[in-house]
This record gives sequence, C-alpha cells and structure tokens, in this order.
Amino acid sequence: MIGDVLQHFSYSLMATVALLLFLSSFLAVCLRTYLTTSQITDEQASIPLSDGKRLDS
Repeated sequence: MIGDVLQHFSYSLMATVALLLFLSSFLAVCLRTYLTTSQITDEQASIPLSDGKRLDS
C-alpha cells in the first residue's frame, strides 16, 4: 500500500510546497517584526525583569 503511494509520489512537487511554506513563514515573521511598534517591544523587553507582575503603563 505504501509502496504504491510512493511510486506515484512527486517529490519535486513536495520540494516546491516545502519551499513555499518556508518562504511564507519567513515573510510572516519579517512582516510581524517590521510592524511591531516600539511600545510593544519595550513591554516585551521588560518581561524578564518584572518578577511575574504586570506593568500597567
């Protein structure tokens, strides 16, 4: 059963799909990083120093 599936399997198609998934993920991370405001970045940077308490600003 698995042998039949693998015989008709197009590896070039899977390589293309993998490349498209990688590029879309990479672009999503880049856009998210570019669109993040400095206020959010400052709030996230203070998380390790906050001892678990939320800082309301």
